[in-house]
Amino acid sequence: MKKKTMSYVMTGALSITILSGVPSSPAQAASPQLTKEQTASSVARTGTRNFADIIADQAMALGIYNEHDDLETAAKKVRLAKLQRQAEALHLDTAGKDEKTLRLQVKKAHEAFVHNVADQFGIQTEGQRTKEIIASIAEVNETAAEQLNGFY
Repeated sequence: MKKKTMSYVMTGALSITILSGVPSSPAQAASPQLTKEQTASSVARTGTRNFADIIADQAMALGIYNEHDDLETAAKKVRLAKLQRQAEALHLDTAGKDEKTLRLQVKKAHEAFVHNVADQFGIQTEGQRTKEIIASIAEVNETAAEQLNGFY
């Protein structure tokens, strides 16, 4: 009877240590726990660029570079300048419009342009999304689809 009771006690103690994460052997208790940073090997990528450098290059290309702007402000300026260029390409008035309004107008104008091009090629547009229409245009004329794809 004592052996049976002792086996129940030992089984219970062992299951508690397993469930609680406490090391059950002295060898496990002595080994240090490694963090994720210590176990992962460091990966150094060659040819990658810092986001701040990319934004600075784009700002310089758009003619809006300012050294005193922080990264977030510079990124907003770059986004707005790109959006204004897209609006000008679609012959939209950009004066006095905020980014959200301008983005919505550019999107609608681009969708209308895609539908016009699809009509020129005789492609059915009802019930299709803009990307699906551009894919259908690509089957007929690859260069026209390249000009439409990735506009916004």
